[in-house]
Amino acid sequence: MNRTSFDPIAAPEIKEKIVNFNFMALFGAVVFLFFALDFYIPVLPFYVIDSGGGESAVGLLMGLFTFCSVVLRPFQGRNLNQRGRKRLLITGIVLYTLSGMALMILPSLSLVFIFRAIQGLGWGAFLLAYNTLTLDLAPAGRRGEALGLMGIAPPLALASAPVISEQIRIATDSNYLLLFFIASVAALLALFSGLLVKEPSLKKGREEIAQGERAAQAVTVKKAPLLSRNVFFPSLIIFFMTFNLGSILTFLPLLGETRDIQAVGYFFTVFALTTVFSRPAAGRLSDRQGRSRVFLPGLLIASAALMMIALAYSAEQLLISAFILGLGFGAGHSSVMAMAADKLSIMERGVGMATFTAAFDLGIVAGSSTLGILLNWRAE
Repeated sequence: MNRTSFDPIAAPEIKEKIVNFNFMALFGAVVFLFFALDFYIPVLPFYVIDSGGGESAVGLLMGLFTFCSVVLRPFQGRNLNQRGRKRLLITGIVLYTLSGMALMILPSLSLVFIFRAIQGLGWGAFLLAYNTLTLDLAPAGRRGEALGLMGIAPPLALASAPVISEQIRIATDSNYLLLFFIASVAALLALFSGLLVKEPSLKKGREEIAQGERAAQAVTVKKAPLLSRNVFFPSLIIFFMTFNLGSILTFLPLLGETRDIQAVGYFFTVFALTTVFSRPAAGRLSDRQGRSRVFLPGLLIASAALMMIALAYSAEQLLISAFILGLGFGAGHSSVMAMAADKLSIMERGVGMATFTAAFDLGIVAGSSTLGILLNWRAE
């Protein structure tokens, strides 16, 4: 397909506002559901171990959740234009909320795997829907900035949820019923906020097709591809970025306990708060200076932070590495995602974002599962 590449430097300055009621309603849904997700980080590994599982079970549980979030996403992306973004958004939140509430029965380990698998299906639908809605709401020429601003929502949750749940777990001597209840309340708040979102019209996308896009883009949903070749390169980059992130999210709590570092919850707070500032700035800079000029330095900074985490034996070292990782990952993620968005017309965004976000999650699956297997193998 011949397509004129998006030139962020030549893009006109758009006066249309990014932040409005619709944007903020979506922002609220993202904050609350990510809070519900991140609240489990210092909780589920210990719950799995207390239920009779080992380190390999911890990694497999994280891998199962993310695998289930990916498995239906290509089909969801292909049907997104026909069925609507908001419908998928609400469906995902409802699935996630109901299965999270089921955890409050404090089930056996086998049932935990089943409930988390259902949560994964809901999470995948939500992730695809909110990312695509963000692009739909963004003014032309300001995709990077819009993605950067929406990108504040996940780290805001990450900055608070793990440290709160860690402190509650310690203070209540692992009262899992209370912990799962709090996560469910956050998910319900996400549902309320998501219901307020008004889905934008796809009229603009159809006009783009009429003005010169190839007619192949307008084929029926059944004949449309499941994955987008246009975003292969950005998707490959994000896969390797999240491969390491998956290992950190899953096993850092256990690493902290092994090395007697009482700062794991604060690691996520520092990491998240740093990305709150780095993502919008990186997104706006990539709109003006080009995507590669932002994400390449970001990748180098993130790589240095990963080596620092491996060598950290004190709270101070761990928190410094969190700050550096936040700078690198925040810059890299915003600019790479904007690069993917540049390659997609409005009518292709469902499939394109399904491909990109699937690569994001598959990296987490591969990272957490691989490290879990290696740790179990070393223990034997």
